[in-house]
Amino acid sequence: MNSQQLTAATQPHYDRALAAAAVGAWECNLATESLSWTDGVYDLFGLQRGSAIYRSATLDLYEERSRREMNQARSKAIGTGQGFALDCRIRAASGEKRWMRLIVGVGHEHGRPIRIFGSKQDVTAEKGLWSETASLMRANASTSLTARRSFSDALRQFRHERGREPERFALAIFGIDRFATLVENYGQAAGDDVIRHFGERLRRLFPDALAIDQTGPGAFALLLRMPGDKGYLASMLSGTRKLLCRPMSRGHHVIDFTLSIGAALLTPEGYREQNEIFAEAEAALQVAGMAGGDCVRVFDGPVTAVSRVALAG
Repeated sequence: MNSQQLTAATQPHYDRALAAAAVGAWECNLATESLSWTDGVYDLFGLQRGSAIYRSATLDLYEERSRREMNQARSKAIGTGQGFALDCRIRAASGEKRWMRLIVGVGHEHGRPIRIFGSKQDVTAEKGLWSETASLMRANASTSLTARRSFSDALRQFRHERGREPERFALAIFGIDRFATLVENYGQAAGDDVIRHFGERLRRLFPDALAIDQTGPGAFALLLRMPGDKGYLASMLSGTRKLLCRPMSRGHHVIDFTLSIGAALLTPEGYREQNEIFAEAEAALQVAGMAGGDCVRVFDGPVTAVSRVALAG
């Protein structure tokens, strides 16, 4: 399946993920535990708009694991004053299972937390896009088998070093947008120079990477340790992207290009098959391309680059 066929196969899922979904604002008074919702949150949980809501009853609509993760993150946020974002699995009043993206901020008065607030959004279709795109990438891998083996060996060796604590890892795939067109416009020799200089930039910016390799025409992959979450990874790569796609001089020409990055996070508690992280990073790169390129997407993260509301009150 070529790139055009992959895009055609994933386009319906992408369109559904972008379609308007239930989203709303909420607030919880920490002293009384009383809740305030806008209509979008009622719709997300499948409850009648304006009906009485109680935190204990709302918690029953969370799946057990999501409820536990949310309560832990909530307690930490109240204690530290730092907001968070979390994707939760819920069951609507109708019994339908949904994915909800919860964004939480903390409001203070005289230095003490008095409320938490934020937004809740239905991201069920978005989760479907990621699942379907990763499935397609498993069957239509764009990364060469040699590169996959090289990265898998590097990760396996690093994990099994004696005395090393479990860590997060990230795999990022960098694709020069419309690289074939660049070669058509400037020639193969110019394309080779762009690849060489791009690889040098990548190695300078990530000297501690576990592995860096070219994976295809105009594409590189990078494996590195990652101290943060998906949001941290996306932010770090967004800053890096701007440095990597600076114009390159060649003779009398200045070659401009843009860059798309797809990445996936591998957590200590969620070690998967080595090929799985490649499929996820390739899926993220595919979604970045469908967004028009010149952007970063992290697997299982937001499909659109929505700026987050400040999470501090």
